[in-house]
Amino acid sequence: MGGAVGVAALGSFAAACGSGADQPASAPTSGAPASPASGTSTSPGSTTTTSGVDAELVRLRYEGLKPFAPAPAPPAVKPITLSVSDPTVFSHVPMTDKVVFVTIDDGIEKDPKFIQMVKDFQIPITISLADVLIRDDYAYFEKLYETGYISIQNHTVTHPLDMPGLPASRQLDEISGQQDKLHKEYGTTPYIFRPPGGNYDATTIHSVSQAGLKGLMLWKEAMQITDMEYQTSARTLDPGDIILCHFRGPAQLHGETMVHMMIHLYKHIQAQGFTVADVTKYV
Repeated sequence: MGGAVGVAALGSFAAACGSGADQPASAPTSGAPASPASGTSTSPGSTTTTSGVDAELVRLRYEGLKPFAPAPAPPAVKPITLSVSDPTVFSHVPMTDKVVFVTIDDGIEKDPKFIQMVKDFQIPITISLADVLIRDDYAYFEKLYETGYISIQNHTVTHPLDMPGLPASRQLDEISGQQDKLHKEYGTTPYIFRPPGGNYDATTIHSVSQAGLKGLMLWKEAMQITDMEYQTSARTLDPGDIILCHFRGPAQLHGETMVHMMIHLYKHIQAQGFTVADVTKYV
């Protein structure tokens, strides 16, 4: 994909990771993962955790990281109830367990080593894809989905950061058009919409409903290259926080890789005593 298309679709990195993502950008008025893959292969003499994750392999490949603790069983009744007739906007799941949710947007970077990382850690990740940024390599995201640890959600066709400024017909086309494309490519029907840049208005919410989706997912923290952008001065994770990342590579990360960025994200999460759960089990 040409660089001009990528830049136009992405807008600025800062705009897509704004600290005010749990609030409307302009004052407004089933994509579940496949069955989990089996445990990853292990090297001679390594120690495999009860979840099937190879702890020694993880330590050696990923700068001393350890496997994540198993997430507690999700509640029988989801804490957030979503509805097509009245889509909910959420950036956080009410809970007390030390659990956070990892989400990744866009799709401009397609690092094969990240697929291996997903297999090695075996933690659930929700990805929201924009067609303009994945159409040059649909197969990459199919391979990610086939790991069994990925759920796919909707992020529009062309990634317009000015969604609230678009007419209702265009907003609906962006959302419903991506529903069709994701179903065609991956056989999945997303029910969560991630607005580009966190920007939405009442028309966006109505368009989400018309397209058959049930909620708009924002975020509480945004991962940068090695550090985390928090929305509160406490600069700490809270139970139920949704963390935003992006498919980024050396061109966007000052020479660093997607895997390097994710290593730092996982260090932030583990250092604060949290594990990762599947947001689709809670909303």
